[in-house]
Amino acid sequence: MRKITPLNRDGYIVLRFTFEGRRFSFNPVTGGKYDDKSALDTAEKVAYRIQQDCDNGYFDPTLTKYKPNALQGRSKESALRDAKEAREIEAARLAVNSVNLLQLFEEFTQFKKKTLASNSMIDYNRIQNKLVKCPHKLARDAVNVMHWLVNDHQGTSTSSIEKQWKLINACCKWGVSIGRLQSNTFRDLRNLIPSTKNTRSQDEIKPFTDNERKQVIQAFYASDHYKYYAPLVEFLFSTGCRPEEALALQWKHVKQGHITFCQKLTVNGEIEAGTKTQKKRSITVNDRIQSVLATIKTEKCSSDSYLFPAKKGGFIDWHNFANRAWKSVLDTLPDIEYRNPYQMRHTAITLMVRSGVDSVVIARWVGNSPNMISQKYLGDVSDIMMPGS
Repeated sequence: MRKITPLNRDGYIVLRFTFEGRRFSFNPVTGGKYDDKSALDTAEKVAYRIQQDCDNGYFDPTLTKYKPNALQGRSKESALRDAKEAREIEAARLAVNSVNLLQLFEEFTQFKKKTLASNSMIDYNRIQNKLVKCPHKLARDAVNVMHWLVNDHQGTSTSSIEKQWKLINACCKWGVSIGRLQSNTFRDLRNLIPSTKNTRSQDEIKPFTDNERKQVIQAFYASDHYKYYAPLVEFLFSTGCRPEEALALQWKHVKQGHITFCQKLTVNGEIEAGTKTQKKRSITVNDRIQSVLATIKTEKCSSDSYLFPAKKGGFIDWHNFANRAWKSVLDTLPDIEYRNPYQMRHTAITLMVRSGVDSVVIARWVGNSPNMISQKYLGDVSDIMMPGS
């Protein structure tokens, strides 16, 4: 819906707008002139109120609630009839979708629970915790709920808010199908999530130097808040595997000095067979990787346990890691230019290339083609002297 603003019609103020296929036009200030600042200010407030009512489902099509003197100049019966109609319309709209959103989402979670992988429940539980905190409790308050989710969000990426909207939207769609809601109030609200320009694309090859890599790893181990992630960071810097492959690794994939990558963690928090480019691949564990594995394996680890679980169980939220842990630790290293955490993979591959390892071998280690390795993963060569004649 377009923004409603006061218009100048022959010197008088008029509000014109279309809502649900109907056109409306009236002067919100009786006799108000467009050059009268006080009248124009009042008209702008009325326009804003109408806009909010239209967005939230409280609009009064009789316009009675927007006209301070709407009941004057008419018969008592006509005025009372219009006032009653306005009250009935508002009461009816308040009754529509007045379902507790948290309760509905809990019911939706129970409905989905039978078909969800256990790790997928993490996202559902997070949203329930969000809805407990949210001051807007009813499904009809969808716009306010979305504004609150955006304002409550921390970090630069809004992908987690999109995931929240997606699941709440699915919940309300389900609510309509079972007759709990008259309409899906979240259906068209994705545009309320601000878009974020990713100025540091993960596809941009901008590796760390070997010295910078060592500093980042050491900074994680030294961090009071984020040292839990240090083994994961060192593993990614050492193997060049994709983050979603590392997070999906289980101890049964570590056998006889080899690690087999054969599954990945999807953005929906589910384990999916295969890697991005192949069914599986294996690498031989070197001393450095073996040292990392030794620090994270405990007596409680079973063959099905994950190598890099979240602190409280389940899977590490990569976006949360990137926006909090990674950014916070990199901020403690002012002499190192910030890069996104996917550069750990780019760094490992680039250092492999520069150490003289054949691109065919590297490609098999990291799951890329030799052509991709030679074209994109050499990185900055400005410090390499060209051979003489």
